[in-house]
Amino acid sequence: MSIVVLASGLALAGPAMASDVGYIYGRVELQSGESYEGELRWGDEEAFWDDIFNSDKVENENLAYFDRRQLERIRERHWNGWNVLGVFDPDLTHVLAVRFGDLKRIEVRGGEDLIAEFRNGRQLRLHGGSNDVGAQITVLDPKQGRREVKWSRIRTIEFKDTPAKLADKLGEPIYGTVKTGPYQFVGRIQWDNDETLTTDELDGETSDGRQSIEFGDIAAIRRYRSGALVTLKSGSDLYMRGTNDVNGENRGVVVIVDGVGSVKVGWDDFDGVQFRSAPESGRAYAEYGKASNLQGTVVARDGARLDGRIVFDLDESWDFELLQGMNHDTEYLIPFRDIARITRQGLRRSVVELHNGLVIELEGGQDVTRKNEGLLVFAGDRGPTYFDWRDVTEIVFR
Repeated sequence: MSIVVLASGLALAGPAMASDVGYIYGRVELQSGESYEGELRWGDEEAFWDDIFNSDKVENENLAYFDRRQLERIRERHWNGWNVLGVFDPDLTHVLAVRFGDLKRIEVRGGEDLIAEFRNGRQLRLHGGSNDVGAQITVLDPKQGRREVKWSRIRTIEFKDTPAKLADKLGEPIYGTVKTGPYQFVGRIQWDNDETLTTDELDGETSDGRQSIEFGDIAAIRRYRSGALVTLKSGSDLYMRGTNDVNGENRGVVVIVDGVGSVKVGWDDFDGVQFRSAPESGRAYAEYGKASNLQGTVVARDGARLDGRIVFDLDESWDFELLQGMNHDTEYLIPFRDIARITRQGLRRSVVELHNGLVIELEGGQDVTRKNEGLLVFAGDRGPTYFDWRDVTEIVFR
């Protein structure tokens, strides 16, 4: 498995003047009619537009193009037609994973039910699926101060453009260079798939007992023995261990790389990180724009080619949705709008070529292996043509 182009050439370029436009910002309306507006944070995690919102889709409208026998064949062929109770489940619904910048509005319908509205005006019914649904939302309202709002009290969340300068902030972005083997990823960092602000803390056991250190005070971290060697900006070093922040239970060091998406470096792949001040807070809400349908050409094993609107894995149909795959212990979540070509390599992996020239070999999960449930291609005014994943050679997006 290999990454063909060095990721170190993909560092985010900071503007002449940093701004705060990358923070999530919006208006939260409560069931009581009260509202707060300002910088938003999801629980103790997501705080920026390019962080990822996850939930389960309730339905899949693309299944209307198949009869029950066809759905059964798809299920059986792709090894997931029966649920844990041994009952046939025809839903074929998937997880939604999108960046917060692609959301326009969330309507809480009670419990873990919600409706998400996207920048293109389309709506989707969702239910649970992650701790993003049910999270306590922090709102830093310039007029009313900091508010911690329980999910059950929320009626709607309307996302808005972030002011260029916020009067107050929950913290600065964690930013730096993550080294993994011969590659370096430069960008905003989410540590342990969780901590994302310099005011968040790294926890671990030291020779002097348990310590919690703000990321803003840390210069570097490298994997060392059964824990991590932490270098403080003061120049002192600490060996920390015993928590999922600094050992093999770490859920991944996420780096947001422009033109690639979210790169989650697993602890087994992680060598070290050098922190520095972020040149920017990230892309502005306005830069995400409206979503487009997936369009391109599907090439089959027999040489047949069909051009049109594509539904990938019988589910993803918009260019802001994310392709997921693994390279060693590193997970990639790549917006389809950044993908130029996908070439199937057998049934266990695929090669993904991005518009910026990066070529990555991915395996695991559903999108790039035999678990992929196939593609629908809508050409002209006729009904869709179905391609089983085993019959696909490549997909060229435009």
